[in-house]
Amino acid sequence: MDTKLITEVTDWLKTTDLAEFCYEKDGDCIEVKTQEALPEPAQFSCSLTAVTAPSVGIYRAAVKGKALPLKEGQAVKEGDALGLVETVSQKHKITAPVSGKLRIVTAQEGAPVEFGLPLFFIEK
Repeated sequence: MDTKLITEVTDWLKTTDLAEFCYEKDGDCIEVKTQEALPEPAQFSCSLTAVTAPSVGIYRAAVKGKALPLKEGQAVKEGDALGLVETVSQKHKITAPVSGKLRIVTAQEGAPVEFGLPLFFIEK
């Protein structure tokens, strides 16, 4: 690639608000990134699925009169009841979105919860 073209492209890039630029012609390619260019996000995989509170309220392991002991390491199936969140006017059921094992249980009986708060983590 012609160094004159590279110089022209980098000089032009300085006059814009672009953070990165890619130019390709006749099989030649130049890619320029400024210091303002954001790094690529990290790619990772996780076998845990978070089960979050469906609303603001009080976490209950089960309705009154029924026991629902949940322990870490316990197997659950998709759709199994994991408790509920009581609000002033409703009870929102919490069910397992996937089958697997309960790896982390953060939910505590009678504790206040916020919308989106992770209550359980299930390993697929």
